[in-house]
Amino acid sequence: MPNAAQQDAHQHEALSSLSTPQRERLAHIDFTLMFKGEAGRGDLIDRFAIAPTQATKDFALYHELAPANITYDKSKRLHVRARNFAPLFDYDSARTLSTLCQGHGDGFLGTLPTSVRCEMPHQLNQPDLTTVALVSEAMHKGCTLEIRYVSLSSGETQREIVPHTLVDNGLRWHVRAYDRHSDEFRDFVLTRLLEASVLEQSPAQEQEEVMQDRQWNRFVELELVPHPNIRHSQAIERDYAMQEGRMKVELRAALAGYLLRRWNVDCSPDHSMQGAEYQLALANAPALYGVKNLRLAPGYDHGEPV
Repeated sequence: MPNAAQQDAHQHEALSSLSTPQRERLAHIDFTLMFKGEAGRGDLIDRFAIAPTQATKDFALYHELAPANITYDKSKRLHVRARNFAPLFDYDSARTLSTLCQGHGDGFLGTLPTSVRCEMPHQLNQPDLTTVALVSEAMHKGCTLEIRYVSLSSGETQREIVPHTLVDNGLRWHVRAYDRHSDEFRDFVLTRLLEASVLEQSPAQEQEEVMQDRQWNRFVELELVPHPNIRHSQAIERDYAMQEGRMKVELRAALAGYLLRRWNVDCSPDHSMQGAEYQLALANAPALYGVKNLRLAPGYDHGEPV
């Protein structure tokens, strides 16, 4: 039996010898297994417009390269992720999370031409992709996720949640989920999940499904204006493409507090907050009536963090 290093070398050599289309199809199998927990021929046929016989060959090749990653469930007629799954490809956290939210794009394994340069602010926190995979699998299968979670307010707790959406709030990733511990929908920061396991035998109940999440399904319209402390407000109007000195943003109520905090929008009644970071002010505070996460918004009482 080859050791782990020999197996990795064999996989690398075999992948290097494949054509780009073959590698992309194997990457799709690998990605789907990791983040859905299962994959079928239809995944490849629909994504790459190939014949069923070619899809069968691709799964056979994947099994040859990574036999410990995949098993076939005859009852489901699907290939499922094995217990000892180890990704055949390396995944960048930021790009993977973007792919989960936006779907696979052409050239998932490709890179930008060297003549096109791009820099992004350094990300201080990156969720563990193994944890993300379990969250996305529970979402895909519509079932419960048992987690060990640590929060600022309660410390370490054991919970069962029913996740429905991954969210990037601009500073960190969280999952929106029904929390059976508190009997309400809440946000759980992905980096604070200490352990997670998918409970397929515990499907989501009707009251736990996304359509029952009122804060998620309610939309609010914010009117943002230049902060009164700004001397040359035209600069701010240009920054945000304002019309007649204001900008209207429609978003989910569950995300309102995050946007207001990320963009340092002064939500105080008299827009009295001081500091160069406050370039925007909220002009229609009554629109936020009933929004639950306003403790995040500058100018509101913050209360205890979660």
